[in-house]
Amino acid sequence: MSGCRILISVILLACGIALSYDPLYYDNLTEALLSMQAEGDVALGYFGASKSWRTDSLGNSEEHEYSTSLGVLRFQFLGRYGLTNSHTLSVIIPGFIQLQGPGKSNGIGIADPWITLDGWLTREPRIFARGAIRIPLKGALESGDYSESDRHFAFDGAMTVVSPISSGSGINIEATAGLRYYLSAWDRLHADRRDSAETKPPVELRLAGFFVLPVNPELSLRLGGEIVTRGETEARINGSWSDQIGSEFSYQDLRAGFSLNNESLNLTAEVFYRLGGENTTKEWGLMISGTGLDFTKLFKGSTGSSGTR
Repeated sequence: MSGCRILISVILLACGIALSYDPLYYDNLTEALLSMQAEGDVALGYFGASKSWRTDSLGNSEEHEYSTSLGVLRFQFLGRYGLTNSHTLSVIIPGFIQLQGPGKSNGIGIADPWITLDGWLTREPRIFARGAIRIPLKGALESGDYSESDRHFAFDGAMTVVSPISSGSGINIEATAGLRYYLSAWDRLHADRRDSAETKPPVELRLAGFFVLPVNPELSLRLGGEIVTRGETEARINGSWSDQIGSEFSYQDLRAGFSLNNESLNLTAEVFYRLGGENTTKEWGLMISGTGLDFTKLFKGSTGSSGTR
């Protein structure tokens, strides 16, 4: 019985955690780098979860408790380069180390990287656009039972608006709306995780927004959240495509933190808390960027310092 419980926990973990915290929408840019300017960073964070939400065949999202709580150290290598004064090319490489959780072995590895191109649509009002592609590594650089890879090649397009909430209020709004389009790929079926077929998720809607309150010229407080939703994933079985019942995916995250920006430091710290969702983990976490670690220095002796998230 205990072995069956562990197996169920691993199945829930594999189908839920791979679709949790999203590296791309954590790292939204709001300004372009200058032409030929390079910038890099390493973001670090810890995330934990003891439960997940899984949707049944009747459409009810129910909580399931893990036999062992999940603890994951996550990191992101960020590299950016200014193609022009208005366009920035970026590479985001996420990775993880599983510290605890159900399964026979802990996981460690590099997940699917993102390549993005950001640029100004208008500077007044401030509207920033982004196009991105995700290259699926399909777990090639991961080990253990735990995984954060998605087998589907994905395209993502988003726009970010930065504007004062009102004249003289001092509070800014950073709002991002995006759509994610998936290509078909061979993956496990939602109803039977031991079976697999060619699958294709529908277009996904992503919304993120923050209220940014400047406390002084260097310190700003941030409060906001992120909403993600998509419908049922299709599977090609016996030559025909059909929806997988109960495979909808969504989550609602609360995010709060601060940014400290001066001549020597550009630090951002954010707390994540998942309020609800479908087929995802009930997780919480803390992520810190602007730590001073810069992996682009391995390739270049000096880098620029302007351009913010």
